[in-house]
Amino acid sequence: MNFGVKRRYCCLVAVVSLICLDTFLYAAKAEISEEQQEKNKVAFNYEPVTNTWDYQDLQKKIEQEKTRALFVFNSSALIPNQKVKLDDFEPQYEISSSYILPEFINITDERKQVLKPNYIQGEINQKSVNSSPKKPQINTDFLLADEPLPPSQQGMFWNPARPDSHAPIAVMGEHIHSEGEIMVSYRYMLMEMEGSRVGTDDISDEKILEQFPVTPTRMTMQMHMFGMMYGITNNLTLMAMLPYVVKDMDHITRIGRGFNTDSEGIGDIKVTGLYQVLNENRQRIHFNAGVSFPTGSIEARDRTPAGPDQLLPYPMQLGSGTLDLHPGITYLGQTDEWSWGSQIIGTLRLGTNSNSYKFGDQIMLTAWGAKKWSDWASTSLRIKGRNWGNISGKDSRLNPLIVPTADPTRRGGTQIDIGFGLNLFVPEGDLRTGRLAIEFEVPIYRALQGPQLETDWQLTAGLQYSF
Repeated sequence: MNFGVKRRYCCLVAVVSLICLDTFLYAAKAEISEEQQEKNKVAFNYEPVTNTWDYQDLQKKIEQEKTRALFVFNSSALIPNQKVKLDDFEPQYEISSSYILPEFINITDERKQVLKPNYIQGEINQKSVNSSPKKPQINTDFLLADEPLPPSQQGMFWNPARPDSHAPIAVMGEHIHSEGEIMVSYRYMLMEMEGSRVGTDDISDEKILEQFPVTPTRMTMQMHMFGMMYGITNNLTLMAMLPYVVKDMDHITRIGRGFNTDSEGIGDIKVTGLYQVLNENRQRIHFNAGVSFPTGSIEARDRTPAGPDQLLPYPMQLGSGTLDLHPGITYLGQTDEWSWGSQIIGTLRLGTNSNSYKFGDQIMLTAWGAKKWSDWASTSLRIKGRNWGNISGKDSRLNPLIVPTADPTRRGGTQIDIGFGLNLFVPEGDLRTGRLAIEFEVPIYRALQGPQLETDWQLTAGLQYSF
């Protein structure tokens, strides 16, 4: 019995001793851990930095992130001198800066090893990994003609710095320019007409001479067109065209005598405003609003079998003699390799001229497609349809019974042409933004209220330069 009491007493003393020992060891262990953690704190030495945003806030977040990454704990104690790779930890923040992040020192390392994070350059950007990225803001104030788009807009907007960004050279008023930009141009047009047609059928000169004493057999028209475009705003461009016209016509009389007449001089000056209403998804639409002024002569004269100073018929005059309106609309589209477009332009004659007549109104519709082969060359295929009316009124000095060209009721018609074009563009160098282009057109359908000379072909070549 006594032995049993002593045994119970010894057990109680042992338990109490173990509890006291555990309490002492726990306190010592906690004290060591606090000292170890204090020694392992990371010191950040930042160089002075000035900027417009709150740098202290970013500094605090960097310090918190790096502190968490440098301390590695197991389940029971801190592991000192543990080598830590920062790349093994997924950061909470992405930080890119043009500043150089400072060096930080692990003071627990006896060698005072300096850990150098990767230097990161770029625009300062701080965002949470879990947050959705914001849609970038796009600057749409870009140049509209002949200057390359900034990289952020490539593939999003119409690219003007391409050979096919301009339509075939015979199409006018098909592009606009940025504010303050100027483009000067020169076009040479040559049209050849030979043989006559009534409706869709050819008619011989002999058949015409059964009705008229004189008939035309051939006509050549040349035009030197000087142009300038100026961007008033990014959406409004002003265009002016000054033509110099040279006409030459061969005739034959009923008795077999041939003669030639010609005329040349300034034609009708035309001024057009181009206003853009759409520019997105590499497509553009703008309105054309033009007016031509009666600067071309309607008093052209030459020697004929009737005398030395005879008034020439209507086709040989240099202008219309009336103020004419030219409303229209133009559409353009583009991909990386191809471009296309269409344009409809009308001609509305206002009133009659000083010789008591006016030319017929006209409607012209054209569409084209172009292939970009390189940064400096493209080819195009175009179709064009025109319909124009007869002359209203008449010049009493012309006798419609002498020659078909003097009859105002034989001037209307419809014609469809197909054109083949080549555009060359200078993308860089001293002649950057310069252009050279050529287009050749042939008719595929002609219906004339004749007898009337029919068009065989037309050639247009031009130079353009923007600055």
